[in-house]
Amino acid sequence: MFNNSKNKKRLIIAGIFLVALNIFAFYILKHGIGIAKAIKNTENKEALHSLEQKQILSDVLSSLVFTIDIALIFFAFYILIKMVFKSLKNSTSTK
Repeated sequence: MFNNSKNKKRLIIAGIFLVALNIFAFYILKHGIGIAKAIKNTENKEALHSLEQKQILSDVLSSLVFTIDIALIFFAFYILIKMVFKSLKNSTSTK
């Protein structure tokens, strides 16, 4: 499946990108927790509105990244199961 070096390079680049994206999502999530604490202590309506918008944005971005992670995990399981069934089919058909 990964015989081609071009496919290996793409897979490595995609893995590095995914790790970087997850690090960014955790940073945004940590920053969102700080925003939630600031919302509790803010009495100014304009600042409160701005902080709420920032928190919504951080929640959406981190949720999007984690959703992409789950989709990729399911896709990897699909590929793995497909490879297992293909190898089982090839092993039983040769007998």
